[in-house]
Amino acid sequence: MQDLGTLPGDVASVAVGMNDRGQVVGVSFDASGNLRGFLWQNGTMTDLNTLIPADSPLFLLFADIINSRGEIVGFGVNSTGEVHGFLATPVPGEATTESATPAPQGVTGEGTKVAPPENARALLQQRLRFGRFGVPLTGAR
Repeated sequence: MQDLGTLPGDVASVAVGMNDRGQVVGVSFDASGNLRGFLWQNGTMTDLNTLIPADSPLFLLFADIINSRGEIVGFGVNSTGEVHGFLATPVPGEATTESATPAPQGVTGEGTKVAPPENARALLQQRLRFGRFGVPLTGAR
């Protein structure tokens, strides 16, 4: 086992999927329970939202599976709070496991925190009820 760290500003992360190339995907979250999907490779954890087009209608919350081609499946939320599945496919010629420069353990691939629109975040926290009997674990009760 290895500690992968968290994304900047977050308090915990969970690795969910791993492929045969050593790439890991999962979710990192802050003290308020806001989720962000991540890709970890070569010692660097990267927020998946920094790897998709800036005009994407989805904010990627959770990465669940990664295959040997680097394709990632997970779910995200749009600006109205609707949850949708996604398939993220690597772009040929972009940074890959073979070309990425390793970072020291626990260092992330970016320095700024990406967050979903406030209205989508509030709707999502209302809909995702964690804990026993649907009581949220964080935020206002």
